[in-house]
Amino acid sequence: MLAISVDHIHAHRVFAASMGTLPYPLLSDWHKQTVKKYKVFNEKGETAVRSVFVINKEGTITYLNTTFKADKQEDYEKVFQELEKLKQ
Repeated sequence: MLAISVDHIHAHRVFAASMGTLPYPLLSDWHKQTVKKYKVFNEKGETAVRSVFVINKEGTITYLNTTFKADKQEDYEKVFQELEKLKQ
């Protein structure tokens, strides 16, 4: 599992410290190449659309949510269900 943000690496350090520890790497897409490639770049705000991608070992996107809400338990449940499918 990886987290990718268009924020600068220094902002990531502050965020990670505020969370205590993160159980996954937090990567910086400072030049916005990844968010543009995955078509989740908000041109107007120069930000990324908060999204979740589940990608299998073959590199195929098996699940995509471009309206992910961090405070919505159902969104997490759907992601975990998709991850469980990959284990089978």
